Amino acid sequence: MKKRSSTRFAFINPRALIGFVLLFMGVLLALFAFGAAPNLSKSNAQTGNSPGLFDRFASAFGVHLDSQKFAAAPASKGGGAGVPLSKTPGEPLSATLQDQTPANYTGPRHDSRPVKPLLTRPLRQLAKIPLAPGVRHEVREPARPKAPTDTPKGGFTQTLAGPVLSAPNPTGLSFDGVGVGFMGFVPSSNPPDTNGRVGAKQYVQWNNTSFAVFDKTTGQALTGPVAGNALFQELGGDCALHNDGDPVVAYDIMAGRWILAQFVVGGDPDFSHQCVAVSQTEDATGPYFVYDFVTDPVNFVDYPKIGVWPDGYYMSGHVFNASGTVFLAGRMFVFEREQMLKGLPARQLQADLKKYGGKPQFGFLPSDLDSLTPPPAGEAAFVIGPHPTTVNKLTSARVAVKWGAAPSIKLTESVIAESWGIPPCVNDTDAGDHRDCVPEPAPATPGDYLDNLDFRLMYRLAYRNFGGNGNPVQESLVGNVTVGGAQSKPGHGAIRWYEFRNAGSSTTTPTVFQASTYDPDSTYRWMGSIAMDNGHNMALGYSKSSLSVIPSIFITGRLSTDAPNTLGTEAQVTAGTGVQLLLPGATSPGNRWGDYSAMTVDPVDQCTFYYTNEYLKTNGGFNWSTRIASYRFPSCTSAPAWGTLTGTIKTAPSQGNTPLSGVIVTLSNGYAGATNANGVYSFLAPPGTYAATATDADRNCASASPANPTVTISSGGTTTRNFTMAGTSNLELNSFAVSGNNGVINSNDCVNMNVVLKNNGCAPATAIASTLETTTPGVTVTHDSSSYPNTPIDATGTNSTPFQISTSNSFACGTNIDFDLNLTFPNGSKTVSFSVPTCTGGANQTIPPNVLDANDPAQADRLGRDGQPSGCEGKACPGGGFPGTKRFQTFNFTNNGAAAACFTVTINAALGGAGDIESAAYLGSYDPTNLCQNYLGDSGVVGLGTTLGSVSYSFVVPAESDFVVVVNTTGTITASSVFSGTVSGFFNFTPGPGPCPTSAPSR
Repeated sequence: MKKRSSTRFAFINPRALIGFVLLFMGVLLALFAFGAAPNLSKSNAQTGNSPGLFDRFASAFGVHLDSQKFAAAPASKGGGAGVPLSKTPGEPLSATLQDQTPANYTGPRHDSRPVKPLLTRPLRQLAKIPLAPGVRHEVREPARPKAPTDTPKGGFTQTLAGPVLSAPNPTGLSFDGVGVGFMGFVPSSNPPDTNGRVGAKQYVQWNNTSFAVFDKTTGQALTGPVAGNALFQELGGDCALHNDGDPVVAYDIMAGRWILAQFVVGGDPDFSHQCVAVSQTEDATGPYFVYDFVTDPVNFVDYPKIGVWPDGYYMSGHVFNASGTVFLAGRMFVFEREQMLKGLPARQLQADLKKYGGKPQFGFLPSDLDSLTPPPAGEAAFVIGPHPTTVNKLTSARVAVKWGAAPSIKLTESVIAESWGIPPCVNDTDAGDHRDCVPEPAPATPGDYLDNLDFRLMYRLAYRNFGGNGNPVQESLVGNVTVGGAQSKPGHGAIRWYEFRNAGSSTTTPTVFQASTYDPDSTYRWMGSIAMDNGHNMALGYSKSSLSVIPSIFITGRLSTDAPNTLGTEAQVTAGTGVQLLLPGATSPGNRWGDYSAMTVDPVDQCTFYYTNEYLKTNGGFNWSTRIASYRFPSCTSAPAWGTLTGTIKTAPSQGNTPLSGVIVTLSNGYAGATNANGVYSFLAPPGTYAATATDADRNCASASPANPTVTISSGGTTTRNFTMAGTSNLELNSFAVSGNNGVINSNDCVNMNVVLKNNGCAPATAIASTLETTTPGVTVTHDSSSYPNTPIDATGTNSTPFQISTSNSFACGTNIDFDLNLTFPNGSKTVSFSVPTCTGGANQTIPPNVLDANDPAQADRLGRDGQPSGCEGKACPGGGFPGTKRFQTFNFTNNGAAAACFTVTINAALGGAGDIESAAYLGSYDPTNLCQNYLGDSGVVGLGTTLGSVSYSFVVPAESDFVVVVNTTGTITASSVFSGTVSGFFNFTPGPGPCPTSAPSR
């Protein structure tokens, strides 16, 4: 959950009459906005770039397609759901006619059709998409359900610090994660949604919209920071276009795999998606199976949290209507784990949790497996959360799924007699959206106080099975919630933590084994995360702040031998040296803090805790840093060390005995590793005996020898298993090069072309003959045949005689020429298809220096800015919803080519202007009353012309089509700073020197 905005949010205290008036006004605004909109209908397609449901309401509501993020939290103490307004006065978020309400809510999505995945290239090889430095985002928050108003009864409270020895000890590993101070990273959103997980060898941290992979022993960054949607670029669709965050990093200890996920809000045509990536091996920088699950076609699924369980990846979510004005349901999702580990089409199941007193459940979490011992076979997963109508009960659900031919999901729901509570919001103003709760020292003022993230269990609900699959089974789950502390002035929050237990049943309600509120003094403690090691010891990390304590990261814990319901003395993980401030203008971060943090346990030793949370190094906003640190109890006995399986994989001696990279070795428990460039693989696995397989279908490797050997992994030992692979060659396009006429094919032209092939196969390629063909009008291959040299595995080869290409005088310049290279060789044949662009390199065109002022035409709205300049891959229209007089200018251009082309607009603006400007491009014409009509792309950024001097964005224009570049002010100002620009991507229509001669070319 994050705010990606330039100013703070404002919420109205929703008394019934005011709420009714605002809703009525919102409907009128919506009707007015839709009156100018085309009548568009939704389709059943999974992805697309055409205007859909969200485009239609976005211009009326200002919610933003490409990067919308909301935060879920309780309403103010004064009444029901708050009516969300924009962060800037005068930019209201209206209701939408398409929104579902409790009366017409249609419930969860019942679609168990398998979703097809894509296997990416290794993450370390994927194109990185770093967020633009200094960019701010404009995104709204949804309405928040009303929290219970009763008073907690009973329950243990710890008011003393506790024993020093009962807190875990630092291991000495402590380093900065993604944030200020990490490899030049500049935050673009707030809060950071700090989330991370430790695996067998690595630590993965994903904060907001950027992630990085670290060596878990040294803290060295292995890759990143990169934008989250870099994982999904090859998949395409909404998961590639959106980088909306709310990330979760999970680790499947049963298979040694990473699960990385983020959501999409405002997709088209389906509104909510969960983008899930499952690593193919133990290596977080390797390939991933990536999936795009539609979680709700019309509603907004918020605050997703994933837990690993044997029969699925379980996810909790809060379901709001599309505009975020109504909270509709608490919902559970389950993704088909077994299929996802294999990279096969996978299904999802959904079910809404029951309502209590007519109120949906909120702030609940699924169980997340930490122990090497899994739950008893077939046991239902756990879901626990705060009760929606009273602070003296928790809710419990046992979720059981069956896959098979007729998949089903069943919930067994009950309540737990245990208290929680609502922490005080110290300043508690409408202006602060009732998030100005946690005090900070000066220079912070009460308006700067921080969000306390109440009314929810804080991530994770960590699960351990201490009893195996026999009897008796002893299962523990630990969780925490922020509650009110003892009487103080100002009031303060404290952390209530729980250990629940169960004995292996799939239908029973877990019982509270121990629970206590940690409240040793009047300092505000919140943003907790808790976990348990293999010895029943616990570690709890959290944020801490007061009028005299700068927001900092702390940790405490308890030994299994300590008195029940007690924690030890806390220790400082990292001292904050700055307070968060509501800076004026375009850089205000609001009151948001953290959204969640993460305490996880090393899956190998089962003793070492890794904790990550937020802190600030200097006073300010949008300047958060994060810390990752590890701790351990000296009394914890490490689990038996995992062993190493290693080996070398080569072709048979008859095929050159060549080492093969990229071959996947998988054990029968799902643990897997890949060979490197030398054909060597090596990965960790728990001790045991397994069947091993070696496969690489992409290389055309048909078989491995031995086929399914048994391997025994010993604790701390190394087992070697080599494989020999057999198969055929696999010739694929590596590159092409055009010689003559500056390397570009024009009309009336003659060029030579070399096509480089690479053998990505399982055997050498020999005796290769080729013929080049094309059916593109006006193009002739005048020399079409050539041999290729024998090409060893992983080597490249170039045609021995250049291919010769001739274009006619009537060739439609700009058309891509489609070629088929037909290959024959002793063991088969293959066609390699590719396209070559033509007539590229046209001169750039300019936007002359200008100023926007009262002499320019006016428009009554503008596009929202989501921080993501559009690219050639496309972007959905971010919509409007920002009323007020804006000035604009238009600049007309034409794609005269016979093919669609990607154009890039660069806008340069003098710094220090009176207000921001933005730019967008439209196909054919621009209608300032309908901002999404004919939309092609936009600049996306906040600060252009004030704090940001330049931005570039790209978009695709169809063949022989006009397009319009618009530059407009984002607010009502007298005059903008001076701006100018360039547009690149035009075709060069200068014809070539003439057709090819009839004789064959020479090299």
